[in-house]
Amino acid sequence: MLLIDLLRSRTRIDLRHAVGLLSLASIATTMVLIIVNLAAEQAEDGVASMRYLGMMALSLIGYIWAQKKSSDMIAAEVEHILHQLRLSLFDRVRKAAPDTLAKVGQGAVQTALTQEMQTVSAALPLMLNGVQQVVLIICVAAYLAWLSTFAFVMISVLAVVVSTIHLQRMRKINAATRDAIDDENLLFGGLTDLLHGFKEVKMNSRRRDALLGALNDRSIRARDTKSVVKAQWSREFALIQLAFYGMMAAMVFIVPIFTSDYHDVAVQTTTAALFMIGPIGAVVASVPSFTDSDVALRKINDIDHQLEDALDAQHANEATNGTSSPETLEKLRSALGNFAEISLRDVRFAYPGTTDSPGFAVGPINATFKKGEITFITGGNGAGKSTIIAVLTGLRPAASGSIMVNDCPLPSDALQLYRDHFATVLSDYHLFRELYGIDEIDPKRVETLLKQMEIDDKVEIDDNAFSTTSLSQGQRKRLALIAALLEEKPVLVLDEWAADQDPHFRSVFYEKILPSLRKQGKIIICVTHDDRWFDAADTIYHVRDGEFVDGRQTTSA
Repeated sequence: MLLIDLLRSRTRIDLRHAVGLLSLASIATTMVLIIVNLAAEQAEDGVASMRYLGMMALSLIGYIWAQKKSSDMIAAEVEHILHQLRLSLFDRVRKAAPDTLAKVGQGAVQTALTQEMQTVSAALPLMLNGVQQVVLIICVAAYLAWLSTFAFVMISVLAVVVSTIHLQRMRKINAATRDAIDDENLLFGGLTDLLHGFKEVKMNSRRRDALLGALNDRSIRARDTKSVVKAQWSREFALIQLAFYGMMAAMVFIVPIFTSDYHDVAVQTTTAALFMIGPIGAVVASVPSFTDSDVALRKINDIDHQLEDALDAQHANEATNGTSSPETLEKLRSALGNFAEISLRDVRFAYPGTTDSPGFAVGPINATFKKGEITFITGGNGAGKSTIIAVLTGLRPAASGSIMVNDCPLPSDALQLYRDHFATVLSDYHLFRELYGIDEIDPKRVETLLKQMEIDDKVEIDDNAFSTTSLSQGQRKRLALIAALLEEKPVLVLDEWAADQDPHFRSVFYEKILPSLRKQGKIIICVTHDDRWFDAADTIYHVRDGEFVDGRQTTSA
């Protein structure tokens, strides 16, 4: 079982200690049963034993102590294991290349970190509680064997028969559970399309009807498969319930036939048998959670292995290219500390083709971006502008050629060091409400930026976070630019930033904001289509079919 493997591989505690505490709680519970039976015998004779009362009190104290210790230990350990599991995935995602994350799927990663993790979180305590219930069943069974060997044998045979049937039927239930989860994931994917593409759905009745039809079909499949699983579990519970009734019938009607002195312990054995119903029911009821958790862990492990394999391939590629010497890295750090110029020299990058689509390549790219200058990159849709920006910013490694920082070559194993000097607002940007990574914020600087972006009446920064991000698309981009400027990086890259601005603020951006940033000595790179303001740039590069077909100086400087 994957849940057991997870416990063994990630636990900090001695599992034998935890099982020992759980066993002690079960033994104390069994002692309560034995003492009650013994006291009941004396009560039949009209005698109340204070000795048994004291023994019962001690047993209850032992149970409470062991249960509390084990519960506290298990609760803390379960959360620690889940924390480590989440951190492992976080780290894999952090190190993943953009194309790796796209291949694995952001939705799959998010599902693994939320829905699947919750399933595992619910199952872990149930499994450890199941251990306690199993120990309790063993202890009560031993007590039953001491009372009547024949009764114990009868119940054991019945338990073996029922367990064999149950395990055989569980294989079908596990398969049906996996089908149900897959059908639910398909349904959730369609729901994402409906919610994220709401405007597109409203604009096209045929698309709307087709999407709703697909959602209906998927919902029906999910309903049917879930119904099958629930029906199968209902039959399993009925089987277990029938086994309980059979056990009671055997104790009352069959055992007395074959045991002459059974009448002396009939009440005690029946009580013991009834006492086992609760633990057995708890174990059986927790089995579906174990099944679901195994499916969830299999999905989590699959995501983890995909990210790990991609990272191993990335490390192998870096090893092939060699590791930079300390002197090389120190020289690069010195250049980055006085960031004055970026040069691309015969840089190339290619997306490999597939059977469904051809590949795409950019390059050779030759360009220079200087401190205190504004560079515009223009070109049609699909020309390769965003790919060039990805290579320029170090998000994607160049296949060939070199990137120079102040004439210092950038090694392939120092891309993160290089990326740390860029502030970006890309076309597919994400606006963080909290300003992660910005430790100290100057209130006057924030006030100036909010006024400059003309949103000081809508947003403020409190406790290192924007008070709201529920704004128009253009205003959200202004917030993203504020966040980028607060990073105080030497290089600012904006991809189609002005596209969502109204005419007034577009003019403010090109005529006031960009010139003020130039005066601050930043390297400013803007992807834009706004030819009306081309004179705001010091240099313009035009992209066609993945290449800079011309680069020209303007006279704005």
